[in-house]
Amino acid sequence: MLKVNPQRCSDLSEDLEELFKALGNINRLLLIYRLASGEMEKVSVTDMARIMGLTQPAASQHLKVLKTAKILNAKKQGNYIYYTFNEQALVEHKEKIDFLFGCLLLKCEKIEPRYRDD
Repeated sequence: MLKVNPQRCSDLSEDLEELFKALGNINRLLLIYRLASGEMEKVSVTDMARIMGLTQPAASQHLKVLKTAKILNAKKQGNYIYYTFNEQALVEHKEKIDFLFGCLLLKCEKIEPRYRDD
């Protein structure tokens, strides 16, 4: 039987809720894919608005959500703020997701084969 710390699970759940909300928008996901592809190293509000066909206020709001979820870092350069991946936070997000899915997969392994789809 898997034993989990209820307080840790509560904290983990709150963190994952914020992360999944940030990832729950197609524009933000497409931007993340663009940054991950190496097509661009950093993005500004102006860049995102142009690339995604959004208004600058909408692009700014999307970038703010990703920054709040610690997916992106912001750095001012001249008149622009550029956003890049927050590598340390991404590692932490991955560990939380891995823990969640690890718990789920442990449960799936305990289900009798006759009740599984495979």
